[in-house]
Amino acid sequence: MRALFVGFVLVAMATPSSAQAPTATDSEFLVSVTEADGATHVRPSNIVPLIPDSACFEWRVRLAQGDRLVSVTEVFALPAEPRQWGGIDGNEYSLSKLSGDRRVSETTMFYKPQDGWISHGWCMAEGDPIGPYSIKVLVGDRLVHKFDFSVENAPASSKP
Repeated sequence: MRALFVGFVLVAMATPSSAQAPTATDSEFLVSVTEADGATHVRPSNIVPLIPDSACFEWRVRLAQGDRLVSVTEVFALPAEPRQWGGIDGNEYSLSKLSGDRRVSETTMFYKPQDGWISHGWCMAEGDPIGPYSIKVLVGDRLVHKFDFSVENAPASSKP
């Protein structure tokens, strides 16, 4: 897995507001594939083709609270251990923690939403497993959305 940070991550402490519990008003899961000629195609889907260095995915959640700074925790679960967690393995400054079986990454980030939207993305890497994946998005300690999707071998015609 290779991390692709999308959105505005701030190195600051978010001040939690107990006045309004975080809620999501909209969400989307986008898959992008970059072709050999450099053209990138983006579409909503819950199927991600396993095309290392070419296929990526991004979750997006729109929060009802607007654009105030929030603490977001992403809990990313894979069906099996990947060969490597890009941006995490060998990075003593990584914001992520891995489970003992290396199948779950938990990352806490701080966002200042843009028009209410927060997002994060990843790209497929050599050695990533096929099968069911999930990403839970928590704002503060409240689950605001769960994304379930599948990584599948790509048809030969779709590989760059």
